[in-house]
Amino acid sequence: MNPRPFLATLFVLFMVSGASQAFAAPSSTAASKQAVILSPLEGWMQTWGMVTYVSLLEHAGYHVDVLQNEQVSISFLKSELAKYDLIILRTDFFNDESLTYFCSGEPVTSETKGTFASEISAMELRVGVCLGFSILFLQHNYANGALQPGLVYALGGGSAELSGEFLRAGSSVFIGYDQAFSLQWGRMDAYSQQFLKYLVRGYSVKDAQVELRSYLITGHGVTADWPQFRWIGDGDYKI
Repeated sequence: MNPRPFLATLFVLFMVSGASQAFAAPSSTAASKQAVILSPLEGWMQTWGMVTYVSLLEHAGYHVDVLQNEQVSISFLKSELAKYDLIILRTDFFNDESLTYFCSGEPVTSETKGTFASEISAMELRVGVCLGFSILFLQHNYANGALQPGLVYALGGGSAELSGEFLRAGSSVFIGYDQAFSLQWGRMDAYSQQFLKYLVRGYSVKDAQVELRSYLITGHGVTADWPQFRWIGDGDYKI
């Protein structure tokens, strides 16, 4: 299938004015609202409209950090999530021994296998298509209430499985997906950015989902095959 006509449609439906933005590891800039966008597979599945993600969140008053590829290290994931009250995790998953693992940006090398041997043996981490982390990793590194109250949006197939651990650790509401889907071609980025637009306008999470569905039906029809996210936690949460 030629993706160009489909992408052209997405641009018409979802285009917003862009803004230049330098992406870097977290700084010490003080701000009352802190957001992070984690894209460990940026080299494989590049984010469509990253400047749109950033400008939307900045419009809502967030200081935004963007980490890509190796910046989304196991070290970062172990401790730094607690700095943020809005987390967007854009990743993929694989299964091993009945557990789901979500890709970090940590390179898979003999050195990293040795460094994380204990976590791998404890099934907190696993080497597959990437060096992935499981819910056991979150359990071990984030105690009850360790995270700031806020929103976690895990943009990736199978990501709804992470909901319980993020909520236990203190997040107010978690958004994730049960279905498997591809992050390529920008389809899911456009979908996610439209959802964020409703949040930025002041809608609650549950009302933004209703508005998004109505928007998609108007543009694509009732039978359009779009993955449906599910929110868990405080559906009245507003960013």
